[in-house]
Amino acid sequence: MTNAADGSVLGDDCITYYSATLGGAGALTEIPVIIDDTISSERRAVESNCRGDAEIAEHTGKPKHSVSGTLLVKRGTVGATYEALRDAYVNNTILAWAFATGDSADIGQYIFRMEGRLKRWEESRPDNDTVKVSFEIAKAADNTYASNWATVTS
Repeated sequence: MTNAADGSVLGDDCITYYSATLGGAGALTEIPVIIDDTISSERRAVESNCRGDAEIAEHTGKPKHSVSGTLLVKRGTVGATYEALRDAYVNNTILAWAFATGDSADIGQYIFRMEGRLKRWEESRPDNDTVKVSFEIAKAADNTYASNWATVTS
């Protein structure tokens, strides 16, 4: 297995953040008890076959990012974060998102930022006192902020 440089991958300590302030300018709020998350990135592709070509070529374009994850909430104590996220889903609100290896303000932390909407919000109650929320975030089509991977420098 290839070793990654310290801080260059999200890993086990990944923390998810959100903010209603767009453009990377707002303070981020940590979302507690995210038990898993997945950041997916794929490039759109189109195949071409021109006259005289010996084989089909595939052209790749801009990346498409999406994030999915699971949040646990104790029933009866949902709190402001749960309500803010649920309301953002219901109202189709764009939020700023950040996924970091630790505290998003610490210099040297690796971070992925995007602005998007909650595309999916599924609640289940697998236990008597726990609500499990599965969610998916997609980049907003009407937003120009470019999703990016970076290291916190200031």
